[in-house]
Amino acid sequence: MRLTKIMTTLLSGLPTTLTLLIFSFIFASVIGVCLAWLSLRRNPVAKGLARGYLGLVRGTPPLLMLLLAYYGLPKLFLLVGIDINDWAKLLFGIAGLSIGWSAYLSEAFRSAYLSVDPGQYEAALVVGMDASHAFWRILMPQTLLIALPNVENLLIGLVKATSLVYVIGIMDMYNTATDLSNQNQGVYQLEIFAVLAFIYWLVVLAIEWGFRQIRKDYQYVTV
Repeated sequence: MRLTKIMTTLLSGLPTTLTLLIFSFIFASVIGVCLAWLSLRRNPVAKGLARGYLGLVRGTPPLLMLLLAYYGLPKLFLLVGIDINDWAKLLFGIAGLSIGWSAYLSEAFRSAYLSVDPGQYEAALVVGMDASHAFWRILMPQTLLIALPNVENLLIGLVKATSLVYVIGIMDMYNTATDLSNQNQGVYQLEIFAVLAFIYWLVVLAIEWGFRQIRKDYQYVTV
């Protein structure tokens, strides 16, 4: 089998992999920010809810989370009279990955926020800056800069986790590679999975380059 044939076939699953990656990361980040906000509240109920969610999600393997999302969400929604059984599998894949990664992103945001010296916020209030401006102009820029390395690592981890959606039958790059290998009775298995690894590596390199540019531009703006 020609290398170009393998590459072309595997790249046909790339749009699905990137769709899973982008939307899962966006939704996981939104949920993570909300969880971080809850865990930083002084309200014991809010803290308890956040800790319970974090403990449950971080204690559940990503593969199992995908299965729970695929088989469990339809039953959960039926309890309130909503039938989602005809949803596309891709949506369940995004849901499972979003829930699974939200807990880790929440801790990345929370730890970054706690790393910022609170004295800077108090000093901003003393010199006459209102609380809202002090939060968005003093605390948040530093929080985001501190969180970037952990967020980058989690996003790279999510790239690899997208391959787990094969368990619910989504034809991403990994599932496409497996299918191609089966079609050829495993004869070109090494070549197929070597090309697959190369494509994943290129995606990770693109993410690393993007985060380097963000850090460079971010530091330039904040200087």
